[in-house]
Amino acid sequence: MSSRDATIIKFLLGGILLVLLFGRDAVMNSLQSGLWVVLGLGALLVVGWIGWAFAKAFFYDVPAEYISDIKKEKTQGGPWLAGAVLGVGLPFGMAWVAGILLHKWGWADIREYTEVAGQVWYILMPIFLVLYAWSGLKKHYRSIPGAFAAGLKSFFQKWGYLAASPVLAPIGRIQEYKAQRVAGTFRGYGYATFDFAMTIIVSLFLSMIAIVLPLVFALITYHEIFG
Repeated sequence: MSSRDATIIKFLLGGILLVLLFGRDAVMNSLQSGLWVVLGLGALLVVGWIGWAFAKAFFYDVPAEYISDIKKEKTQGGPWLAGAVLGVGLPFGMAWVAGILLHKWGWADIREYTEVAGQVWYILMPIFLVLYAWSGLKKHYRSIPGAFAAGLKSFFQKWGYLAASPVLAPIGRIQEYKAQRVAGTFRGYGYATFDFAMTIIVSLFLSMIAIVLPLVFALITYHEIFG
């Protein structure tokens, strides 16, 4: 006989002895009560473990990681102050949203407390946005004028090409035809004549848009300002 079989026999004999001493109903009720106690303790342990895990993550792990990221941003010259303001304001914003949701769902009305948190959030959020924008400008302000100037240059180049397209576009087409003849891809004079005529028509239309529309807007603006 193995030790496992001996253990099973001991439990069976113990159960029989309990039934003989206290009766079947008393033993079954005790077993049921004991089972409910074990299940209750197990559920309490599971809920406690989940609560501890969430509390540890929310109140320790996440703040510690956030503080570490802020320190890293400060070392790298990033917007660490904006991140610190956001880290302080975010719990207030979450409390404010939680108060609204609890009231909406009919669970609790704690708005008299969470409204203050909402006011703090509305104060800290614009401060965060200003600090974040200021950090970006301070870090990249040297490249902003160059990028702005390059954008203006590209815009005026394109506008100038559209305005002068009745002259530039036909010249460009003639150069393309010459390159096609050299490469042996020229489609013939009939197609070239049609394409050249369409190029002139389209370029005149684009030039009219590029020149006339700014003049119209300028006249409207002058009339609105000076009557």
